[in-house]
Amino acid sequence: MNDEWRVAEDEASAAVMAADRFEGFQIATGVDAAGGGGVFGEVTVKLNSPGQVAAAVPHFFGFVPDDSVVVLGLSPHGAGGRSSICHGMRVDLGDVERDPARFARWAVERLLDEHAVEAIVLIYPRAGVDPLPSLYRRLSVILCTQLRRRGLMPLDSMFVAAERWWSFLCERADCCPPEGTPIDPAASEVAALSTYSGLAVLPSRGALATSLEPYSAGTVERTRAACTALVKAEEARTGERWGVVPPSWQEVRELWALADEVGSSVEGPGWQLPDETAARLLLGVTDVRVRDYLATWCATERAGQAVALSVELARRAVTADQAAAGYSVAAWASWALGWGAWAALTLDRALTAIPDYPLAVLIQAGLERGVGPALVRAASHGTARRLESMAEVGV
Repeated sequence: MNDEWRVAEDEASAAVMAADRFEGFQIATGVDAAGGGGVFGEVTVKLNSPGQVAAAVPHFFGFVPDDSVVVLGLSPHGAGGRSSICHGMRVDLGDVERDPARFARWAVERLLDEHAVEAIVLIYPRAGVDPLPSLYRRLSVILCTQLRRRGLMPLDSMFVAAERWWSFLCERADCCPPEGTPIDPAASEVAALSTYSGLAVLPSRGALATSLEPYSAGTVERTRAACTALVKAEEARTGERWGVVPPSWQEVRELWALADEVGSSVEGPGWQLPDETAARLLLGVTDVRVRDYLATWCATERAGQAVALSVELARRAVTADQAAAGYSVAAWASWALGWGAWAALTLDRALTAIPDYPLAVLIQAGLERGVGPALVRAASHGTARRLESMAEVGV
């Protein structure tokens, strides 16, 4: 999901660079055999033109790249024997420019591990600068040369800026005009699939990081007041100090139902929970049965909802436990989606809240070992079955 590569020969002076990984397009694709809802799995994405590739890339990573180099690997195992995108990575443009040949060799090894036979390179300048493809032609030549030397054929090398794309490998004006070709954001099925699964695409990686920051003090204080009111009401009802007795299974199921209700109302950027609803779920998410219920959405078409709801809760958190639980669920769901940047950023926030939080430590270990999204979804399926069994017998 998040990988590293070294750009210096001398180990002692090597600089370590982070790469956002795209692990195949994990998304809801249809209805299961019993007619009961979306089947969540890895989609082999097939794109028919460079414009469709440029339109699809933001959906692969969860944000629109800028100041970046993206390399996509293509496998020959698509429908009808066609090549199809199976894997990809994004690295900061400045890091690549320090040693583009070394980066290309590292990228080839990653793509060969995923059985890629062809590659597509996309170069994104810093946002707001004049789109001048000529400034990056040399970089494109270096990257493509290294790809060929290591056995991966560059299918295309593109420059993407100002909502247009240019090809470095095509000089036909009728196909690739010098002024570039406009990008249609809805040019492929990928955008529709993302919308169906409730996945939001942010305008940049920086915007993604900002979207994960805690809310303003005013919002957090309103949430704290709502939590305090709910705790006092519960203590008055039961005569017990809050937290001494775990929630009953009936109460847990009520929280599951509340999560189902609000999860289905996720509307994308700008969506927020009412204060009292957020407080009820924040008080509940510190119970592992509620937290793990949200995580089980990763095995269904609701993975996007799991990310959105858990991030919303984490940003409103009034305790470290609440923040760690929310950000950990978001990291788990992002991992299941194959969104490396989301997983890395939310995991970092979970570990900042509580450095030894068990679920966050588990995710960190899995990412470091290269565990893929398919195993995360399988684990979520198993957890869903165990939770349901436990609820039935009241364990």
